[in-house]
Amino acid sequence: MKKPMSKIRLAIILISSSSLLLPTFYLISFLHPFSLCAKPSTAATNTTAFCDTSHERYDTCFLQGDIRIISNASKLLLIISSASPAATPNATWKIKPFPRKWEAPVMARTKQLSIITSETPAAPCTINHTAPAVVFSTGGFSGNFYHDITDILIPLYVTSHRFHGDVKFLVSDFNAKFVAKYRPVLARLSGSDVINLDGDNGVHCFREVHVGLINNKEFGIDTTKPPPGISMNGFRQFLRSSFSLSRNRVARNRGRRKPRLLIQLRKGSRELVNSREVISMTKRLGFKVIVAGAEDTKNLTSFSAAVNSVDALLGVHGAGLSNMVFLPDGAAVVQIIPWGGLKWACRFSFGDPAAGMGLKYFEYEIKEEESSLIEQYPRNHSVFTNPAEIHKQGWNMLWYVFLEKQRVKVDLRRLRAVLAEVLRWIQTGEEKNLHFMIQ
Repeated sequence: MKKPMSKIRLAIILISSSSLLLPTFYLISFLHPFSLCAKPSTAATNTTAFCDTSHERYDTCFLQGDIRIISNASKLLLIISSASPAATPNATWKIKPFPRKWEAPVMARTKQLSIITSETPAAPCTINHTAPAVVFSTGGFSGNFYHDITDILIPLYVTSHRFHGDVKFLVSDFNAKFVAKYRPVLARLSGSDVINLDGDNGVHCFREVHVGLINNKEFGIDTTKPPPGISMNGFRQFLRSSFSLSRNRVARNRGRRKPRLLIQLRKGSRELVNSREVISMTKRLGFKVIVAGAEDTKNLTSFSAAVNSVDALLGVHGAGLSNMVFLPDGAAVVQIIPWGGLKWACRFSFGDPAAGMGLKYFEYEIKEEESSLIEQYPRNHSVFTNPAEIHKQGWNMLWYVFLEKQRVKVDLRRLRAVLAEVLRWIQTGEEKNLHFMIQ
């Protein structure tokens, strides 16, 4: 006869192989292992701690059992039973719950949280929660719309969607402006108010906690990776519901009405200096033009509705193009690529994501004579003869020269050829090239 299983059994597993590039996992499992793909039981006898550090983009920890979050101390206590002789009290894991871990400067200013096992519940609960919790940071680049979407909102959707609103959000590096701006999104994901870990003195007790956010793709969702059933189409539909946006798809009209084009304008860096001429040209071509500046984007509820109402979005490379998430399916995105050997980076930032959202991507890469850099550097400078030399000097120099200091004056004839293809696509759904680019 088999010996009865002890009430609590502890297993610690460490898998690491640099030669085989296998992931590293830290797993403390009491009775039942945890699968990222399934929502586990919250039975009182099931105590689990699982930290996954194998991903290049993010770290996450999953906790189950008697969990006590001490807000102003940045600590999460997992209470374990002394009944297990193998249980190790005061074992500690450190995690920064922001999913951009390859960016050292960003992570340096992200608050580190400590997960500690303890035999004694030294911190009495001040608030007991029945719903699970997701803990994340609103630090990093928050305030930049591209990074708000890429680093926080998409990962938060991926991580918390399985709870169907029955979840609490606890936020470190608390950014009140972020929480206020995206309240419709946060409220759709969670039926409770966001808890500010930086400004709260309570001890919040949970049975299930997920620390950190799953971020498996830049400005997108990799459907080949867990959790299953999550996609960018689903995320975009979720945004439409959050902001009450009515258009799901562009209707092909074959010239029966003027397609609507939103031109997003920047001031200063990467400014479209001949924007008036561009607007006039697009109107003559057959578009109804809506123009948006930085001030127009501050009210996300009204601006998302404006973007959802158009058939195409045009802008110079920058965070404003991230508003493509509000476009209806089948709409077009036109990216103006500044000078400086930036084609691959620009496609990675917005071209590939557009295709993943069911949008049609077009691009216009400027020539050196269309750049304000010709007023700042001689034509035999490496800025023009070999932009890769500037790239080799690091991101800060690349950003300063080609993104911060540059303004754009497009060739109207060349841009008109691209927009004629956009018009054709919107009206008929037909195209000449998969990624149309005018030389």
